[in-house]
Amino acid sequence: MLIKLGLIEDSPTLREYFVDFFKRCPEFEMLFAVSDLKDLYRVNSALRPDIILLDIMLPSGNSLKSIGKIKQLFPYSHVVILSAVDDPAASHTALINGAKGFLSKNSSSEFIKDALLKTFEGGTPLSPSIVNHLIDVKGSRPQNLTDIFPELTRRELDLCNLIVTGMSNKMIASTMNITPFTVNEHLKHIYKKLNINSKGELISQIMRA
Repeated sequence: MLIKLGLIEDSPTLREYFVDFFKRCPEFEMLFAVSDLKDLYRVNSALRPDIILLDIMLPSGNSLKSIGKIKQLFPYSHVVILSAVDDPAASHTALINGAKGFLSKNSSSEFIKDALLKTFEGGTPLSPSIVNHLIDVKGSRPQNLTDIFPELTRRELDLCNLIVTGMSNKMIASTMNITPFTVNEHLKHIYKKLNINSKGELISQIMRA
């Protein structure tokens, strides 16, 4: 499957680097690369990128507040943040505002590529430091996630523990020895119990607890 990308990055050097890198990846097609949010309004929404890579700090300001507007323009696109700083607070805000994931620009291009590929298996792409933060937070709790989500079953809590590592549904299914369909059914029950709609919201609830 060819994954179509859009990029919003104000640094000409980084913009050129990512465009060049993904052009050499047969799994991806770069549809557009612009320097600011204001330029995005001139992009033809009929292009329908699968993923939009979004820098946090742009000439027009902090882009985290504009994730909702971007998703209105491109309702079929996942927004993945590319940040120069691994900031748990910023990643929490991004996920709450509708971002699919949060990746560090300091990560290798291969890591970023693999993380984006996992989004199409149901994964939530997160930089390692954000995952480590989640692990540290959970590790400080005597009963792990039970204190945060007492309404969830043990099996559902086990699934949550795997989700925060950024695992795809396929990987979770293999780890838990269940089918991807069963993973989806568990997720539906979790979302209903917690009154949420996505993995991003689930992860952000864990981060702020």
